[in-house]
Amino acid sequence: MSLGRHIRVIKTTSPRSFLISVGVTRETLPVQLVPSLVSLYSQKEPPAWETGWCPFLRREAGGLFSCTIYPFRPRICRGFRCMTMRILDRSGHEAGRVKGRSSLVSDDPRLVELWDDAVAPLAGLPQKEFVSRCREILASHGFEVDMFDE
Repeated sequence: MSLGRHIRVIKTTSPRSFLISVGVTRETLPVQLVPSLVSLYSQKEPPAWETGWCPFLRREAGGLFSCTIYPFRPRICRGFRCMTMRILDRSGHEAGRVKGRSSLVSDDPRLVELWDDAVAPLAGLPQKEFVSRCREILASHGFEVDMFDE
């Protein structure tokens, strides 16, 4: 969802084909809509397409999300792992990743303990306060937070 700030449609080359630019990788590439998702793509109003989302991501009636260019998606999308936050250790390596606010995935026992004891209990705070406190707590223990949706 948050890749919308990085993926831009430069040109519509046909009703089902586009030229896009990817800001992070500085790529320009052609993409095509998946034929079975053309009608889903044509839905331009929320909740199908929210502000800031990738221009090709759509929410289906049942609440599931679909990439309407999946076989042609850019490299950044191919490597994307669904998460709201990455936690980096002192050396800059990924020590953990978080889905939502409380679902930490990590093999670092020190981070898991810190998360369970000090961060997870804050999940009920308003988003801005939660992120701020999370950053403070993790930074005080040598971790850096990389947020994807602030």
